[in-house]
Amino acid sequence: MSRNSRDFRFKKPPPPSGQSGISGLQSGRLKIVSNAQTGVGRGVLDAAIELGAECGGACAEGRMAEDGFIPDNYPVVELVGENTSESIRQNVKQSDGTAVIYFHDIEDEPEEALDYCVQLGKPYRLIDGGDLQSGQAAKVIADFIKDKGLMTLHIIGPKASASDRAHRFGYEAVGALLGLGPKPRNPSRPQMRKTVDAGSGGDRSSRAPSGEQGGDASGIPSESRPSGQRRRRGTGRRSPRKPTDSQPDLT
Repeated sequence: MSRNSRDFRFKKPPPPSGQSGISGLQSGRLKIVSNAQTGVGRGVLDAAIELGAECGGACAEGRMAEDGFIPDNYPVVELVGENTSESIRQNVKQSDGTAVIYFHDIEDEPEEALDYCVQLGKPYRLIDGGDLQSGQAAKVIADFIKDKGLMTLHIIGPKASASDRAHRFGYEAVGALLGLGPKPRNPSRPQMRKTVDAGSGGDRSSRAPSGEQGGDASGIPSESRPSGQRRRRGTGRRSPRKPTDSQPDLT
């Protein structure tokens, strides 16, 4: 058997169906989905928009909401001829997984979303905002995203009329969640490198180009210093070592 024919035994198996191997949070390409209703729905979108993350979702016909109409700054798509319940189903179906936020009791829209997850066989994670702080909720959701390899995350929770802390909780949870992802690099920042100061035993940072020899304040490269010299205190110069006088013979 040739070596090439044996290599297949050492290759990693492909990720399970529906998983990409690396999540959207880890790659920085996570999309947040919501129907932009009041409360948690708008809170998560506010955080995503503010932090420049991709977001969207489906909403009811006419962009209807309990406070009137969904403002135009929320990038949700209107489902013609459909109500809020159908928009929840569509968001569950089109997402890789759903985070269901509730406060002690699962009811109304969170309950609908949970039912659709079960019916459609979609992954979900329950987040009890009554027991968890928003930062703790973000870590639970992050583990859910990584475990399932999610690229698109649907988040739903109580409306503002059901809980006065719904909007703030959704906003802070997604803000903390996106903060757990990769940090952008600044290519314009100069790279520092360390050079060793011969004789001092310490490291110092410099922006000297590669290939330049290190030396002391006198400008003499460390490689060209003659042996048998020592450094005077308080200066960067070196002086010849003085010979030791012999002791007189007392006998």
